[in-house]
Amino acid sequence: MPEAQHYFIIALAATILLCGLLGWAVFILWTKGMRWERYGAAGVSIAGIAIVCLWLLFYKQLQLEGARQFWIILWSCSAAGLGWLGMRALSLQLFPPNRTSADAGRRAFIEQGVAAAAGVVLAGQVAAYDPADVVVEHHQVEMPHLPRTADGITIAVLSDIHAGPFIEPRHVEYYVQLIRRRRPDVILLPGDFITSHAEEFVPFYKAIRQLQAPYGVLAVLGNHDYFNSSAPLLRQMLESSGVQVLEHAMIEIEGVQFIGISDYYRHIVHDRGKHQSHQSLLHQLSCAKCPVVMVHRPFVFDALAELHRQVLVIAGHTHGGQIVASVGSSRWAITQLFSRYTSGWYASGSARMYVTRGVGTIGVPLRIGAPPEITVITLRRAYA
Repeated sequence: MPEAQHYFIIALAATILLCGLLGWAVFILWTKGMRWERYGAAGVSIAGIAIVCLWLLFYKQLQLEGARQFWIILWSCSAAGLGWLGMRALSLQLFPPNRTSADAGRRAFIEQGVAAAAGVVLAGQVAAYDPADVVVEHHQVEMPHLPRTADGITIAVLSDIHAGPFIEPRHVEYYVQLIRRRRPDVILLPGDFITSHAEEFVPFYKAIRQLQAPYGVLAVLGNHDYFNSSAPLLRQMLESSGVQVLEHAMIEIEGVQFIGISDYYRHIVHDRGKHQSHQSLLHQLSCAKCPVVMVHRPFVFDALAELHRQVLVIAGHTHGGQIVASVGSSRWAITQLFSRYTSGWYASGSARMYVTRGVGTIGVPLRIGAPPEITVITLRRAYA
């Protein structure tokens, strides 16, 4: 179960951080707020922690009709309470109440209204999130040694489905129809088909089977696809749906070398194929005339660029940050703490990489500043 433990460590760290913030907010309201605010803060904190623990520990066991609606309601209620609690605690900390002032009651009423509005807005963001609000991004990229026969080949990219309670088969059916309308020549699926268990992917069989392209549908497995030993069953389901899974393999299409490196094998890029079984693929990559490498995580881009100076890399994993704060022209997301590769185009010399935002979510059913994305990339021959 490669790196599944990392996911749980991050989840645990996030839970501890949340508990710390809640503890701070409750302390502020308990020492500076009114009596009803004290009990309200305690109730919101207990409910918020309970929902997080329920999601982390038991979501898979809750086989309910309308599971997505169940979780959306829970997360919306939690967001409303936490939004109010956080804003109210912040206002009390920044502007301590003066109970002797004649305007104290009016000021408290205004602050309560602002805090409640913050909770409503945050809850509305969660409740209004719809995976069908997808953006189809169109791009062109020039490749110096692209064969004339491959000039104009279109690649559709569908990444990070994360089958689970926050996405339904109808959403993926809609994505498939959007892709089919573009008539791509080849379709790439860069991993994270599931959230935690291979069985989550079963309802999505029919939709994925409808993906068709003249040169085929190619996939690699992402980090979530290896959780709970899911990879063998998931690989079997994908291949039975007509998807060719490239673990660490290459296929040539019109003189373009499409190379797939699943997340489990990404370390071979960093260790430069120290194991004999991996040297062949890396040799093929370094000698390829026009390589397109599909990986799940974009963090191996620098190593791939060293192996081939004109490689084109297509990756997912980051969800574009999923929740992105924009300040002027700057965009900030938690994923930037781990890597600068979050979404869009990146370059290292003549090597290029595109990181798609993907379509799913993880943790919280919410995207802000990083809407779901289907990507269509057209390969163009570069002329001197």
